[in-house]
Amino acid sequence: METTSTTPAASPVSVGIRYGIITGLIWIVVDFAMRATGLSFKYSVYLSASILVYILGTVMAHRFFKQNNQGFMTYGQGLLIVVVLSVISGLMSGIFNYVYVNFIDPDYALRMRTDLEAWMSTIPNVPEEQIEKSLEGMSDEQIKSPTQIGKSLMGAAVGGVITGLIVSIFTKHKRPEFE
Repeated sequence: METTSTTPAASPVSVGIRYGIITGLIWIVVDFAMRATGLSFKYSVYLSASILVYILGTVMAHRFFKQNNQGFMTYGQGLLIVVVLSVISGLMSGIFNYVYVNFIDPDYALRMRTDLEAWMSTIPNVPEEQIEKSLEGMSDEQIKSPTQIGKSLMGAAVGGVITGLIVSIFTKHKRPEFE
């Protein structure tokens, strides 16, 4: 008598944790390199690199899950993988940022605020009051606060849901109902 197991060989949570750690480590290396070279102040490059790393991590995680589950992954499993991956990597990123701005490069926060202020002043028709209001939450104390880890975690969770909703559409592969 042949027995078939409906239990997946790899669970979505375990794959999310595994690839969350991998994605977090990759992002920390990329983030550190961008900060060291000054590219972190080129906001479009920084954002593009972030999105690319997280999408790459998501696709790798989904591929690993499907390889270990006979090629199948439901939409919900794909979404769960990405949310867990994002929370783990977001936590790692938040801790790295906290350590970086407080111990490795304490002047980074001031340089970031100054650069952002200079960039915002080049935008036409933006009143000075609007620029000041936008920069209110960027004091040195706020940027260096441990609460930034929580904000990073929340941002990663929201970004993970959005990324998961989109990427899982393309990477899902449901098991046929009649096998």
